[in-house]
Amino acid sequence: SADSTEDLNAKVTLFHRLYTAAVVTKDTWEKSVLNSASPVLVEFYASWCGPCRMVHRIIDEIAGEYAGRLSCFILNTDDDFPIAEDYEIKAVPVVLLFKNGEKRESVVGTMPKDFYIAAIERVLKS
Repeated sequence: SADSTEDLNAKVTLFHRLYTAAVVTKDTWEKSVLNSASPVLVEFYASWCGPCRMVHRIIDEIAGEYAGRLSCFILNTDDDFPIAEDYEIKAVPVVLLFKNGEKRESVVGTMPKDFYIAAIERVLKS
């Protein structure tokens, strides 16, 4: 029935909202990113960056859709500049994908969701 479909859609929406990208800092970087058992996506952003907000929304959607297969984090480059510097992040937004502690893919700038999905799929298949 239509009711059960609406209920299911509401539950899926709620589930996706529960899985948003978590904050990672220089203090949690090693444990959360480099030593992660699963592949990791990190969005490098700044609070003053307008395009970063658009990327945030996409990354939050991806966090829900890939829950259990990919860990998603956001890193504020103003607060944790040394990490951004280590990965030569010159401008934001930048999304990096890691597997086994190594950087595997990067998506620079504001891109359509498909770009992020394609990069994620390459990393998951590698």
